[in-house]
Amino acid sequence: MIRRLSTLTKKSRLSSFLQQADKDVTSTVYRGTLFELQTLECLETIAGMSLQHVGGKGDGGIDLRGHWFNNIQVIIQCKNLKTGCTPDHLRQLIGSTVISSKKKTIGILSTISHRHFTRDVLSHFNSSPIPLGLATIQDTSLKSLMFNKKAQSMLKGLTVTSQFDSEGNESIYIDIPSSLK
Repeated sequence: MIRRLSTLTKKSRLSSFLQQADKDVTSTVYRGTLFELQTLECLETIAGMSLQHVGGKGDGGIDLRGHWFNNIQVIIQCKNLKTGCTPDHLRQLIGSTVISSKKKTIGILSTISHRHFTRDVLSHFNSSPIPLGLATIQDTSLKSLMFNKKAQSMLKGLTVTSQFDSEGNESIYIDIPSSLK
């Protein structure tokens, strides 16, 4: 029940943002904030994270902050870029994760779904000694979610798989083992 109320609060924040008539929908600030709120709703609803929106000027590179499974902290950088993410974006996330890090913190880089992570980004991601995740999101749908080896060691037993409905539409399914709940 508490989780459902939390989700409704976050959805109304996204709905409220979308209903504001005085916003310039072509501005990078609008597009960035919209993507941050879409990511928040998506990761709360699908992955079960409990998140707060902290993005804005002076956010220290952290757009969303919260926890997952009560003992794992998450910080999320959201990048709604026309050109996609670069290794510099991943290095910024690593720096933000280290600076704000508690013992069990995972940094997640979220981008729009039609932008794939480059070979260089994936190389830095896979070789990082910092627990990291990469997510792609379309509107409020999770299209992919992966974790590097350091994060996987914190999330033992968690599985992320694709499922297809009878019409061939893909969705991400996250199986959370009872040991993490």
